[in-house]
Amino acid sequence: MNTLTFAEMVQRPSLNLSHASLLLAKELAYQNLNIETYLHRLDGLADRAAQRVRLNDSIAVRAELLSDFLFKEEQFRGNTAVYDDPRNSYLNDVLERRLGIPITLSVLYLAIAERLDLPAFGVGLPGHFIVGVAVRGDTLYFDPFHGGGRLSAADCARLVELTVGYTGAFQEEWLTAVSTQDILARMLNNLRIIFTQQHQWPEAIAVVERMRLIQPENSHHLRELGVIHYQLGNMRQAATYLDAYLQKEPHATDAQTIRQGIAEAVDKWASQN
Repeated sequence: MNTLTFAEMVQRPSLNLSHASLLLAKELAYQNLNIETYLHRLDGLADRAAQRVRLNDSIAVRAELLSDFLFKEEQFRGNTAVYDDPRNSYLNDVLERRLGIPITLSVLYLAIAERLDLPAFGVGLPGHFIVGVAVRGDTLYFDPFHGGGRLSAADCARLVELTVGYTGAFQEEWLTAVSTQDILARMLNNLRIIFTQQHQWPEAIAVVERMRLIQPENSHHLRELGVIHYQLGNMRQAATYLDAYLQKEPHATDAQTIRQGIAEAVDKWASQN
């Protein structure tokens, strides 16, 4: 199983979230990561959780008990001190350090819920990721980053306001389940922001290349790769990616700026050769 690549994993019809998350950690940060070790650790957590989350209880009770187990008993928690530490985005580090950000702590909940046959799913609120559990035509919401507490719809609206400053009407579609691909893309986007802000360009390239694997139709990944290669001084690659972006988005609002950038990149590349 360890020989599988992230590119191969995302081509599978049934994409396993926890395995894919660990593949990302291996390819982006931990070349020698033993994925089986951490999959077994998730299995062990699920085995221990199963002693608390009893099959004869209702789904609602089991969902609450799982949240209590992970975020109270096992003390997985949000890293409020160093939120932008890349380790918060790698599932192996979350398991080791018991620290994470909303999306990786939610991935942890989802991984254990799947092993316990709980109908849990990811909910991508603007600025804050949570989990939902389907219960007889209704949904329970939990916030893994803030101790795993239950959330009402009003609580979710306040979270959006606090995290992104949005004060308009709450959009009900924000509470719908997001796909595994979308969860992975959001995890990667968090890393992209961190690495570009810290000018860690090779790491940013590796992240965006994997975003392209998940979202091949998203032309903005081409633009991002072009800009990052330009920052690195890789002018030929910068021009290639930016030109590919314009082929897909010839009428983009930034098209003229990009064309100028391509011309500059080609001139610089020509002067280097």
